[in-house]
Amino acid sequence: MLKKAPFWKKKWSEKVCGITHTRLRPGINKYGDSYVVFLDCTHGFYRSVLIEWVKNCPNTIPTCPICRNKFNQNSI
Repeated sequence: MLKKAPFWKKKWSEKVCGITHTRLRPGINKYGDSYVVFLDCTHGFYRSVLIEWVKNCPNTIPTCPICRNKFNQNSI
């Protein structure tokens, strides 16, 4: 007997935010920005959480919270 995929797999992806450890939700906000940001290193984060990370980043150049690769703030 085939198992049905859980309902959240259809609605949300299986990837999780590297900071909050919650499933990444697809879609855009009322300003037309995506809820999710994928950096060049392919790690995904919620946009609002990554912006807070950059604000509190001790370095002058922000780094990925997971692999510490540098990224451009304009990519957020």
